Amino acid sequence: MKLPYYPGCTLKDRTSQLEATALAAAEKLGIQLEEMPNWTCCGAVYPVSETKIVNLVAPFRILKEVSEAGSDKLVTICDFCYNVLKRANLAIHEDPVKRQRMNAFLQDDDRRWAASGQQVGEGQEYDGGVTVLHYLQMLREELGFDVMAKAVEKPLSGLKVAPYYGCNLLRPPAEMEFDDPENPRIMEDFLEHIGASVVESPYRIECCGSFLSLSSPEAARRLSHNILESARKSGADAIMLSCPMCFYNLEQKQKEFGQHFPGFRPMPVFFFTQLLALALGLDPQVLGFERHFVDPIPLLKERELV
Repeated sequence: MKLPYYPGCTLKDRTSQLEATALAAAEKLGIQLEEMPNWTCCGAVYPVSETKIVNLVAPFRILKEVSEAGSDKLVTICDFCYNVLKRANLAIHEDPVKRQRMNAFLQDDDRRWAASGQQVGEGQEYDGGVTVLHYLQMLREELGFDVMAKAVEKPLSGLKVAPYYGCNLLRPPAEMEFDDPENPRIMEDFLEHIGASVVESPYRIECCGSFLSLSSPEAARRLSHNILESARKSGADAIMLSCPMCFYNLEQKQKEFGQHFPGFRPMPVFFFTQLLALALGLDPQVLGFERHFVDPIPLLKERELV
């Protein structure tokens, strides 16, 4: 199986372990993810202005290039990239005025590619026909969780994990249509298929604070602490997530929590691709745990998983 892949900016720097484990796991599962050759930043946050639609140019360009390369699917891993690309694609598909203006604006791109001899396609107009898939959806819908489970070499038996969805996968629900916005199951199903014990926490769809960590760090700390403590009280050994921003707030910021929340005990936080790579028996060097503030190795050794 071969699919075009959009990495986004954060996976190339601050959360490179997310991309490394995702690509290694995909290869083990027989999925060839081909990184787009000319990708640019998607914009990081979906623009909500109805008048300044030039803000849609970045995601529109990405989707148009996928279509011109002859594909009708695009895989991404970052929750922010997924949210931006999915919503931009829907806006272009449903709004003929936006679609016409975006295509007209990007005619300069077509001329640029032609002048450089690197033109991807025929410069056709893009109509929103690409399906944007999150890596989790790719595993479930393109590969199949049952097929994934057959490739597991080291089931994560005894590891009690609380899945955490955050905001960008599920909201706004009418546009994302990722899963049931109030009772999602894709992460739980994923964990069950790699052998982990699922712990359902009441805070699994609550916001971690997102960019409040910059503008109002105290509020973000409180929100993130609530999520971690909810998972602990529910019986979890660790939290699993998919969003780089959530990882920053829930994992990297734990170094500050002891100063603000007496009695706080650090908890390991995993990207879902790290747990998948671990279950597939991949080389430990690819897991990237050295980039974590809370070292998960002691927990994994206790559960006899490393």
